[in-house]
Parts: sequence; structure tokens; C-alpha cells
Amino acid sequence: MIASRRLTQAELVAERKTERLIVVGRNSYIGGCFTQYAQARGASVMSLSSQDCNFLDRSEVERFFRSLDSQSSTIVFLATVNKNVTSTYQSFLDNAQMVKHLIDGQRHARINSILSFSAADVYGTTPPVPLTEDAPVSPESWYSLGKAAGDWMLQHAEELRCPVTILRIPGIFGQAPRDRSLIGCFISEARTAGRVTIHGTGTSLRDYVSLNDLCRVIEGLLPLRYHGVVNVATGRSVRIIDIVRLISEVLKLDYTTVFDEPDPKRTFDLVFDVGRLKSLLPDFQFSELTEGIRTYQWT
Repeated sequence: MIASRRLTQAELVAERKTERLIVVGRNSYIGGCFTQYAQARGASVMSLSSQDCNFLDRSEVERFFRSLDSQSSTIVFLATVNKNVTSTYQSFLDNAQMVKHLIDGQRHARINSILSFSAADVYGTTPPVPLTEDAPVSPESWYSLGKAAGDWMLQHAEELRCPVTILRIPGIFGQAPRDRSLIGCFISEARTAGRVTIHGTGTSLRDYVSLNDLCRVIEGLLPLRYHGVVNVATGRSVRIIDIVRLISEVLKLDYTTVFDEPDPKRTFDLVFDVGRLKSLLPDFQFSELTEGIRTYQWT
């Protein structure tokens, strides 16, 4: 089993000067923002879009890794066929295949660690409460099955000789290009249609993490080289209807709340035990939900 090891302060300083950060998925919502965040913090970043390297093409991925020099690298892997685009058998195959190509390709370069993005969707629509990383996966869509398969490969592939941190996220929000978050959709509908549509009663609990907080979490986790799964959540779940009210209060928007037919696939609570994240980042403090909502003030 690959062991996790915390770096000393001296090692951290040395590594920041010499290590390259490879962000796979520059054009994604999270990838674009994290690239800017990391560059602003002085990191040496190589950020890839599918035009730079198509991870569905095995030979292209292998050429990319072979082209890297001897400088050590850490990979932040965000390449995915998003569920908002499609969730089909083909998207399942594509998502699993991209992870397999990453595993095969990384053998040809000096990779210190990998941080890969998964999703809380892998736990299914009846997750135990509170939800821990030890909860069994129960994928109920092609998208979540593809994510679960990729997670398994990254944890068990014999070809990997570096730690892999798998982040399972329940929902990210914050004003940025390609934002498809529920909160972003609520705000857009409120501004364009003068209403917000809630499917069901709005009493389901959710735990949303702001985009800026997520970038800070990634920054904190990368040097730890933790090998395993981490649920990235605040530990403070909020009812959807209360989120809608906060949007009105923070952004001073006047709109009507409309209650539509419930979506059976989304009518459940997400409540997280964030003990593992706290043990890894004991001094980390999440911002208030209102701070993330306020980023939409200037859109």
C-alpha cells in the first residue's frame, strides 16, 4: 500500500521552488479558477485543455508524459465528461478511459502525487447520515458509475507508485466562467425571470463549498500527499429553501419562489462527517455561505 507522508517545512519550501503543477482540465469550472489561484500564489503551473492533450486518446496522453523533462510534477486531474452535459453509457466509458490513460501515461514521467476529482454522487441517492469516506459507494447513474470506477482504479492500480488523493465534492459554487452550480442557476433565474424554482419542498439538506474555499483546500492538501479519499464539505448542511432566502438577502433580489414537482433523484439529505478533512487540515476554516453568494454581486 502507498503510504502518505507529511513534508517538513523545509521540504515544502524546496518543493514549491522546484515542483511543477500540472492541471488537467483548464477549461473546466474548477480547473480554470484553480489555475489562476495557483499562479497568483507563485506556483509553477502547466495547465492543459483537451486541445493541448486529449485524455481520451491513449497515444496522445503517452506522448505528453514522455515529453516532460526530469522536473518532478504533481497532477491535479479534473478531466471529465460532466453530468450536466450527458450521463450515458458512452460517458461512463469515456470517464473511466481517461483515468486509465492517466494511469498508463504517468509511468513515463516523474510524478510525485496525483489529486483527482470525484463527486459525492458515487454514494447514491440514499446516503447514510452523517456521510463518511468509509460509506459504501452506490452509483445510480452512468456518470456516478464512471466516477466510482475511476476512483477504484486510482486506489488499486499497480502501475501507480505515487500517492493519490481523491476529492469527493458535494457541490461547488461561486461566480466564475462555466458555472452550472445550483446556487448559480437560482441566481440567474431570479435575475432573468423574477422567480426561483424549487423542485419539491426545499427542505432537503445540502452542503455547498465555495470555489475560493475549494482552491484553498487543494492548496493545503497537495503537499500532504495523502493517499485515500477525502470528502470536501463544510460540515454545515443547509436547507435548499434557506439558501434561496439567503440569495435574496445578500444580493437584494426580489423574486417569487415557485415550488415544482420533486425530483426523486435529488430528494435526499447530504450531511457530512468532516473528521478526515479536519485531521488533514486542522487549521482550515471555511467561509460563510453568504461570502460565496456575494461573489455573484457583480455579475
